[in-house]
Amino acid sequence: RLYRLIGLEIEALEAEHEETLKKIALYKKLLGNRTEMAKAIIADLKKIKEQFAVPRKTKIEELEQAVYKEEGPKEMDVVFLMDRFGYVRTIDVPTFERNRAAAEEGNRYIYTCKNTDRILLFTDAGNLHMVKALDLPFGKFRDKGTPVDNLSNYDSAQETIIYVAPLSEVVKNYLVFATKSGMIKLVDGVEFEVSKKTTQAAKLGNGDSLLCAGVVRLGDSLVLQTEKNYFLRLNAMEIPMKKKTALGVKGIQLGNGDELHDARIVTLDTQISVEVDGKEVNLNRLRVGKRGSKGVKR
Repeated sequence: RLYRLIGLEIEALEAEHEETLKKIALYKKLLGNRTEMAKAIIADLKKIKEQFAVPRKTKIEELEQAVYKEEGPKEMDVVFLMDRFGYVRTIDVPTFERNRAAAEEGNRYIYTCKNTDRILLFTDAGNLHMVKALDLPFGKFRDKGTPVDNLSNYDSAQETIIYVAPLSEVVKNYLVFATKSGMIKLVDGVEFEVSKKTTQAAKLGNGDSLLCAGVVRLGDSLVLQTEKNYFLRLNAMEIPMKKKTALGVKGIQLGNGDELHDARIVTLDTQISVEVDGKEVNLNRLRVGKRGSKGVKR
């Protein structure tokens, strides 16, 4: 009957109200006491563990092999080419061999190196600019290439490149340096293994500039020529060893108003001659002199 249904509904509401009051009392107790709150959290976590904890169904083995390593570029031999206008590129070795004569005629610097190597650019301002071989355009022999200014911090309007070589060749040799004021030094190539794109290659005095830089080996000579055509030939490996940040030592005694005009590295298997007042001077035949002397007039 209807009155019985109304009685049951009232009883249900009263029971729900009592349950709500109990919950309110419990929540006040938990919020007002950190210890009681911690006990409640622990109890809930235990219930979750009992309900959802199951044994691991997978097994991880050979963890070292599971680490993902991004595969780098495949290492290969390439030929680096740089023409007299400063355009650079790389080509594969077979292409270079097929076009060797044309490549040697049209390029100032040619090196065979790895595509993972770095190319070092030494300038007359005493700076060293570095560019990765992978950043150079790789393609056909007839491709023009890209100006090295666009690939490095080198600025052709402010400085001039005087020597270029791959890092792999530089680090296993010694480099000789000569400045316009007649200062010279020998530097261990490992000092140029740097990560920066631009660094100091040689310390220069006020108004001085780097005239010559290059790798030298046993038996090589450094020939200094002044504006007034005094020549001095030195044993390259007897030049004092200095740090790249050192100023160097006096290579040749300069007269009043004279300065170093040129410096050349002479090897045993090359013949180098220069013209002076219409006469040819063979640098290989010059007598080896003493560092700091005036040299001989030609």
